[in-house]
Amino acid sequence: MNDAMPRFYFHFVGDTPAHDVLGQEFADEAEARARGRALANHLATEQPHLVRDGNSVVVVSEDGREIEKLPLV
Repeated sequence: MNDAMPRFYFHFVGDTPAHDVLGQEFADEAEARARGRALANHLATEQPHLVRDGNSVVVVSEDGREIEKLPLV
């Protein structure tokens, strides 16, 4: 039996793209989406110069499927 949780990646897209190569394990997509929202909010608050059209955090499943795109606002 494989009890491994699925891995999700949090890529930054926009002016200066950054790809998450490690990812994090979450029980499901809902938990990964919540982490993506928290990350986007944190970046917008701590790095306000990143808040502009086109800059987003993209949550991606381990099979490469885009789960959600979260603009920095």
